[in-house]
Amino acid sequence: MHHIIVNPTAGKRKSKKSLEAVKRVFDEGGASYLIHETTRAGEAKEIAARLTAPALPLETAGEVALIDVGRVEEPVKLIIVGGDGTLHEVLNGISELSRCTLGLIPAGTGNDFAAAAGIPENAEKAARIILKNEAKPIDCLEVGGLRSMNVAGLGIDVDVLVRCSKGKLKGKIKYLISLIQSLFTFKGYEITVESGEKKETFNGLIAAACNGKKFGGGIKICPVAEIDDGLMDVIMVDCLGGVFSIIKAFTWLMRGKILEYPLARHFRCEQVSVRTKNPCAAQLDGEVYENLTFDAKICKGLTMYR
Repeated sequence: MHHIIVNPTAGKRKSKKSLEAVKRVFDEGGASYLIHETTRAGEAKEIAARLTAPALPLETAGEVALIDVGRVEEPVKLIIVGGDGTLHEVLNGISELSRCTLGLIPAGTGNDFAAAAGIPENAEKAARIILKNEAKPIDCLEVGGLRSMNVAGLGIDVDVLVRCSKGKLKGKIKYLISLIQSLFTFKGYEITVESGEKKETFNGLIAAACNGKKFGGGIKICPVAEIDDGLMDVIMVDCLGGVFSIIKAFTWLMRGKILEYPLARHFRCEQVSVRTKNPCAAQLDGEVYENLTFDAKICKGLTMYR
């Protein structure tokens, strides 16, 4: 049984058309499925938690029976129709990573992790991958007790996201205005990054732990990252201060060349701790979190159709 979790508002309602394509492919292939449509933020996480929960004992008339709170087979096949945000919710609802296999139908605005996993944005092609391909191991991150599938970090990218969450404007114009404001006002954070014997304090424009290659709707933060190598890629970019130096660094980032930027450093590890002198927000898969303890580690045991 395939449990299809769909966010009907993802990608400006692109997910509804994608769901119809998935249903056609599954029906043609004789695959069984149930559709779980979300109606509010956080519901995808709740659905994933219910579907992957272990059977629980229930006392009935003095006897102990086993009830299944959603899991009818193991691993549970969770198929996400949505973007990085829906994928992030589902990932954080899974009780144990080994209890499920993920399928992804990219239907969001950015679909950054789908690109890293080599999953096509065409819904029919993505659905056929689920039916025809074997699930393969993938990594994810755990940061401060939360899971992140793609990229976790802090810096100017989070500053833009925080600005985007305010005001009445929507869409690309809102992001563009927020970006311009951040470029002219961001001063950098005092950041300390520690991993094993490595420890460095710097004034940071960006500090990120990457499982995937892109964030922010296609920006190449770490083109060399691999989602199944058992390591995260840590990116640190210095902020010298001043509008022109920040714009210069951001230009390298937008060109996908940030690893070649003279003030950027990159290393791979299984665990990293990122601390800031003053409290600041962090982002996991594009979702903003306040007061998050940024202790990140790589997690294994998850599989995905790709």
